[in-house]
Amino acid sequence: MPFVSIVPAKRTAPEFLDLSPESYGTEELEGSLADIRLVNRYLGDRWALLKHLAMLVGPRRSFSVLDIATGSADMPVAIAQWAEARGMAAQVTGIDINEQTIAAARRHAADYPQISLQVADGLNLPYADRSFDYVLCSKALHHLNEDDALRLVREMLRVARRGYLIMDLRRSWIAYSLIYLLTRIFTRNRLTRYDGPLSVLKSFAPDELATLASTAGASRFILAREPFWLLVLAGRK
Repeated sequence: MPFVSIVPAKRTAPEFLDLSPESYGTEELEGSLADIRLVNRYLGDRWALLKHLAMLVGPRRSFSVLDIATGSADMPVAIAQWAEARGMAAQVTGIDINEQTIAAARRHAADYPQISLQVADGLNLPYADRSFDYVLCSKALHHLNEDDALRLVREMLRVARRGYLIMDLRRSWIAYSLIYLLTRIFTRNRLTRYDGPLSVLKSFAPDELATLASTAGASRFILAREPFWLLVLAGRK
């Protein structure tokens, strides 16, 4: 009987969101960002972020966060709401390389003055060393090739003062099948239907993410498998 791997081979094909904005319309982008917000809310991403951020922040009453590839800024909004509910002062900066995405993020986060949103490249962060207490990258690392992924993690380590969080999907056939099914049932958005399942196949296995982080210079981190095939790497400086 032939051996069938539980973990599919890592894919390298580009997703729609990896292409130039001319490849899709503004309405399609807005729909894709809305779908991502739903996934982050109902498939555990926000819960996992706040769980691990709380462990990093500890008793500290004020802190700053940089969110790389922020999308429509739902993660910065989650951080701002969580901190405010606990009487903490959080300053959150979200960046994305896509100007249209940042425009959408500014609308979504308009009620949160503690959130700053900028167009910037995560591979060449326009910030000095140790500029932020914590640096976050959620579901963006799999969009990059190996060299650029290393560069991104090195940039995260450079600008982080206290700690860092990398969140991404965990590559598996089960996760792929689930995302494929959900994107066929709950959305008609062309970007979501194509990018969602492919994102799983482009993501990391736990040992791959650990090796990547170690190669980039990270040393004090943990790897956690969270529900719905979410993989979280949380580290301290």
